[in-house]
Amino acid sequence: MDGPDGAGKSSQVKRLASWAHSLDMSFRVVGKWQVLEEAAVPQARFLRGTTLDELRVCIAEMPSPSRMLFLGWLNTFAAERTRQAEEDLVVLDGYWIKHAATELLAGCPQSLVDAIVDAMAPADLVVFFDVTPEEALRRKKGDITPYECGLDPECRPERFLSHQAAVRDVMLDWARTRGWDVIRANTADAAHHRMRTLLAPHLAATGS
Repeated sequence: MDGPDGAGKSSQVKRLASWAHSLDMSFRVVGKWQVLEEAAVPQARFLRGTTLDELRVCIAEMPSPSRMLFLGWLNTFAAERTRQAEEDLVVLDGYWIKHAATELLAGCPQSLVDAIVDAMAPADLVVFFDVTPEEALRRKKGDITPYECGLDPECRPERFLSHQAAVRDVMLDWARTRGWDVIRANTADAAHHRMRTLLAPHLAATGS
C-alpha cells in the first residue's frame, strides 16, 4: 500500500487487520519505520535512541543522492521482510513509490532510482491510495515535515500543496503505466470496501 502523505494508509491497515482477524486469518503489517523498534528489527539496532520525529527531520537534511540510498535501504529492507513473512495476509505499509517520486523531483539521477526500484522485492498486489494535496493537508492538521514540503524548512502549507501535487502527478503516471490498482481515498469506508474486493482473489488463490 502506497500513496501520498495523508492518504490514510495507516488507517486502512487497521481496518484490514480487524477484517482479517474476523475471518480467522493471520495478519501482519510491515513498515519501514519499524527499523526504530529494536525488538521487531534487531538488525537496525544501530539506530537505537533515534526517534521517528528526529529521523524525519534528518532525512530532509540529507543531500541527494545520499538520501535516496538511505530511503532505498529502508524500503528494500521492509519489502524483503514482507516477502519472508508467512502470515495469510501481509501488508507492506508504504512501498518505494512516494520516495522514488520525491527523490526524482529533488534531482536524484534516474539511473540510481531505477536500480534501487529494480532491487525491491516484488509484491503480489500494489494498491495506490490517491488523495488530493488539499485533502491531505486538511487531514494532517499542521503535522507536516520539511520532506513533505519539498525540503522547505519552514513547512509552509503552500509549499506542501505544490510539492505534493508534483509528486502525485509522477505517482499517478506510474500507476497507469505499471497497472497498479488506484483507490480514491477520500472516503474511508469506500476505500476499505474496495481494498477487500481487490484482496479477495489473491487470498482465494492461497487457500485463505
